[in-house]
Amino acid sequence: MSTGASIEERFTRVERALRQDGFDVTGSPGFLVRDGALGIAAAHRSARNSATGQPKRAYYVEGTGRCAGWLIGAMAEPEVARMSGEFVENVVFAFFGSGAASDTGVLAVLKDAIVEIVAGASARMIADIPAELLAEIDGLEEGCRAANPRSTVRRERLLALNLGIDSLLAHIYTGTIFAERGLHPGLLRTPVGCNAFSISGDAAMGRHFFGRDFMFPTADVFQDTACLLIRVPDPAGAGTPRAFVGQGAPGMVGVMVGMSSSGVAIGVDMLPSRLCSPARPGLNSLLLIRECVQRCVSAREAVQRIREAPRGVSWLYPVADAGGDAFVVEAGSRLAGDQPFPYLEHVPGYYRGRLPDAAYIERLRERYGLPGPQDGMVVRGLGYRLPPEYLQDWNPGLWRAFDRNWLEIAKGLLSDILGEVKGLFTQRLGALWRQWVEEIARLGARATFDDSMFGERGFIDHTWTDRNCPGPFYFAPVRQRRADVLIATNHAISPEMRLTSMNEWVAFLSGGEQDEMQWRYDEMNHEIVDALSRGAVDEQAAWDVINFLRPNGRFPDYYNKGGEKDWRMVQVHGSVTLCELKGRAFKSLFGYYGDQPVTVHLDRYV
Repeated sequence: MSTGASIEERFTRVERALRQDGFDVTGSPGFLVRDGALGIAAAHRSARNSATGQPKRAYYVEGTGRCAGWLIGAMAEPEVARMSGEFVENVVFAFFGSGAASDTGVLAVLKDAIVEIVAGASARMIADIPAELLAEIDGLEEGCRAANPRSTVRRERLLALNLGIDSLLAHIYTGTIFAERGLHPGLLRTPVGCNAFSISGDAAMGRHFFGRDFMFPTADVFQDTACLLIRVPDPAGAGTPRAFVGQGAPGMVGVMVGMSSSGVAIGVDMLPSRLCSPARPGLNSLLLIRECVQRCVSAREAVQRIREAPRGVSWLYPVADAGGDAFVVEAGSRLAGDQPFPYLEHVPGYYRGRLPDAAYIERLRERYGLPGPQDGMVVRGLGYRLPPEYLQDWNPGLWRAFDRNWLEIAKGLLSDILGEVKGLFTQRLGALWRQWVEEIARLGARATFDDSMFGERGFIDHTWTDRNCPGPFYFAPVRQRRADVLIATNHAISPEMRLTSMNEWVAFLSGGEQDEMQWRYDEMNHEIVDALSRGAVDEQAAWDVINFLRPNGRFPDYYNKGGEKDWRMVQVHGSVTLCELKGRAFKSLFGYYGDQPVTVHLDRYV
């Protein structure tokens, strides 16, 4: 919030900035005030939702967390109500597999388990959530009731919206609560998806592009409520908070991707891993992004904030800044300082003899000067190079081990799971055995090792429907050879964090998506290499790379299988965003692929 300027002066300045970015202020007098803080709602003049015809929305809010929450609630009560109601109720279905959907008895058990998890864990997470963010949730409820005394928005629903996915994933990734109910992991699914890159320096003509494709279920709600939020915090707040622009929806205190006035941008990618703490899910994902983008003045400071956070769920955090730094934080549950990293703790016995031990990993790490795990996470920065020994000496054996008779694999993995997770299949073992072995057979379809898969332009799977990955049981290549390019999708690259995903429960949860996430990584790398072969990347080239899955592009069937819909009416799963960090430009596409992206130039507002 600008100090020393009146409400009218601040409104005039923000209205001018919005007009320059293509938005018109809505309502009369065009703003709300709460405790001296200004709130403005704006509608884009030309960018509209292809299904509803409504203009794209942006909200500008100032002040403390409670003030900002009140302003958003008062300006966008209908959208907050949909997000805390329909979205929360429907998004859980994205975590049910086809097996659950076809069995009403199993579906009922799953729904009950998920309701129990979200309700119980969300309440336990409150102690780890910064007070300012909780105050914003309270402000949202108050603002919604001020706008509509009959509003359905309630604190518990807002907590479920903002904390529920983390609490759910902590249990899904570890599996215990589902296993104790005799529920096979094949009945669950993880809607894995996210792509990110940093292109800077010579590769970007001296600029710094940070691309984010946050692929997440819309629950047939988010595509119509999504918006941009321009947040100018109270400068009296703790830690001198920075102004930022983020993409999300009213009711979401966290953001899917954010960029601050300091030129720091950060996102989050799902990472299926056993390194989670369901008893204490903690502070993660969208809320942690919000904390970092608002509090940190550099990418390195953001990495440190992630390290210190009481994390309880595994995620990848791509982060970059205007100074040229970029990192991918491969994070699991935060470990105590004296707690050893669980290298092989979650790896099934069948694979342990085919993998390097902790001493070997530590020797290679020292030889190549690589960062080690700290507090349950590994930081992969520009120039990170995976030791070739993992690809050359260990991967061939892992591929061979995977390419066994599927029944032998089933027996081996069943033995490991029964020994590891108490009560698995005790209730429904007979009914689920057939599904178990069929899933094993599908995952164990012949995977062939070839050295050529690991080059700079290589592919392990040439299409997203290929199945040549040996589940999660392999070391994934980095591919990039430039020190000004960094990319991430949904799998860890560091050997340490990679091992935490080499688990049978994770294998069944993500199924063929292990191949699909590797294909996205390889294809995005290929797109960047191709773009750089034609010269340095400009804004259009960077946008084409991060939006490479668009249904009117090279892969029309990825989101629009069989061309069933007009590509313009295909929903954007989450959002596609490109930040130019030196110029503080934030371009985002949300809603439908036929919609026009909208851009905010943050420096105009602060």
